Amino acid sequence: MLQKTLSRWLVCLIAVAFLTGCPKPATERGQKPAAHTTGPAASEATPSTAESAAPSTTEAAPQPSEAQPAEQPQQPAPSEEAAKPETQETAPAPAQQEAMPAPEMTSPATESQPAQPAAPQESAEKPKEEAPSPAEKPAESAPAGAQSAAPQGTPYEVKVPLGLPPLPIPEDNPMTVEKIELGKMLYFDKRVSADGSVSCATCHDPNMAWAEHTPTSKGIHGQVGTRNAPTVINAAYATSQFWDGRAKTLEEQALGPVANPIEMGHTIEGMVQTLDGIPQYKELFQKVFGTGVTPENFAKAIAAFERTVLSGNSPYDRYRAGDQNALTEAQKRGLKVFEESGCADCHTPPLFSSYEFYNAGVGMNKEKPDEGRKAVTGKDEDFGKFRVPSLREVANTAPYFHDGSAATLEEAVAVMAAGGIDNPHRSEEFDTVREAKITPEQQKDLVEFLKALSGEFPKVEPPQLP
Repeated sequence: MLQKTLSRWLVCLIAVAFLTGCPKPATERGQKPAAHTTGPAASEATPSTAESAAPSTTEAAPQPSEAQPAEQPQQPAPSEEAAKPETQETAPAPAQQEAMPAPEMTSPATESQPAQPAAPQESAEKPKEEAPSPAEKPAESAPAGAQSAAPQGTPYEVKVPLGLPPLPIPEDNPMTVEKIELGKMLYFDKRVSADGSVSCATCHDPNMAWAEHTPTSKGIHGQVGTRNAPTVINAAYATSQFWDGRAKTLEEQALGPVANPIEMGHTIEGMVQTLDGIPQYKELFQKVFGTGVTPENFAKAIAAFERTVLSGNSPYDRYRAGDQNALTEAQKRGLKVFEESGCADCHTPPLFSSYEFYNAGVGMNKEKPDEGRKAVTGKDEDFGKFRVPSLREVANTAPYFHDGSAATLEEAVAVMAAGGIDNPHRSEEFDTVREAKITPEQQKDLVEFLKALSGEFPKVEPPQLP
């Protein structure tokens, strides 16, 4: 009996000593054993949650008394209480927070969603101790396609003239003052051709409404091409480039003539090597793109410059804006014929082109007709089809059609007013115009109306070249 009593007292003494002298269990300090990290709560302590919580402005920082010692920062824990010490360690100091660029920071709403971290793949691949700090997160959340290596430059806002829609600008080729100036130099530089005799401006002359007044163009060594040079004016709106649409963008178009054996007769590699050998060009490419001379950036610079070549604020545009005196009576009659006879179906306002492809019969009587769109698609039904040209500034861009076979605007209107020229591949869309039976007097009014599409466009002088 005495032995049992002593045993009970001994047990009580041990319990009292344990409760008063031993450290408190981890659960009383706000830390749960790692063995219990199961279930949904455990996922809240993953690196992605810690990264999302770190920059949050709604979560209060833990009190100093709750902070864990520096040597215990990485103890795994499933609860929010366990995440607080890690939040305190990864949160930037006040000075670092002020240095973060506000536009690039993730919004609090996004930060509070653990299931949608800013960069889930990187979070999954890296150990927690290597997880990026909040100061690095803005760079991770940059949109795809951004030119991270390229200097921003001075933003350039294109002033779209009256009558034109908003200008489409590719996300991967933003407009800057420096880039446009570089593109302007390259546009006028004949050294992009193999023999140094041809530049973009040779066939697309700003003094000739950004085209030329010859039926077809001449290239290096006096070679003569088979197609008329279309104007650069408003080419930024076109859904494809060239008469046959073989280039989708201005950037792609810019490289085409360089490698064409009849036009500039160079190789892309040779052109790059030539420009790369000019110190000032190397410096300018580095300034604008953060790289040396490359084919891609050569094309981007020229395309950016060409997007500034716009024409609008014509008498037609002012008439549509409410100025009833902007058009003459003959031009008003011509506008009515243009709209009612089917001309506007293909030459659709406000750009006066649908940029679709049709066979009007032009040049189909030649011994070897130009295949046109078929050369691109390989489809027989596209034989002799060419892209609908824009009619803006058409009065200033003679001669006309893809082969320059119409010397005057009157000749071109007569062909189209007749519904094109008969041939086995003529597009049926011209039937509407043919059935309208446009009279000679109406053709004259149409010519006068087309003159009302001449507006204001930039006339650029050649810059000083490196």
